[in-house]
Amino acid sequence: TASLLKWKPPYIVVDPVMVSKSGHHLLQPAAKNVLINELLPISTVVTPNLPEAEVILGRKISSVEDMESAAIDIFQLGPKSVLVKGGHLSGDAVDVFYNGKSITRLSSVRIEKNNTHGTGCTLSSAIASYLAGGEELGSAIKKAKLYVTQAIEHGLEIGKGVGPLNHFYKFY
Repeated sequence: TASLLKWKPPYIVVDPVMVSKSGHHLLQPAAKNVLINELLPISTVVTPNLPEAEVILGRKISSVEDMESAAIDIFQLGPKSVLVKGGHLSGDAVDVFYNGKSITRLSSVRIEKNNTHGTGCTLSSAIASYLAGGEELGSAIKKAKLYVTQAIEHGLEIGKGVGPLNHFYKFY
């Protein structure tokens, strides 16, 4: 965080990679505290998935309504906005965006593919890329969600288990 405070980038997109898809915790307790107490307050947008939001808040999230409440509560920790990713719920892929004023549900049809490795990292990176390209935050999030949806749809059938997205689907 010291470098971010020193250089003051115009946008800070935080993907709190705290919990793996299999439920394993990836951060030590001290790192979790730094993330919550130092990094979230300086972020433009924080993009937790449901298990990460549950760890941040210390409670279960099992519905879109719970996601809305979680977005508001995470916002209280200091970020300028919150995007809670709902990929772990069943049904349509619904993410919840809260900017301190209003809640927006971003919904897309769930694509039943096994190639979803890296969706969260790709979404936050795409948001950052669109912001760097001059998009306004809401537009950057919508374009990033569409990009990830299409990358899942065109996922690469390689290896065993959960495969990767196809980040270059537009070129093939």
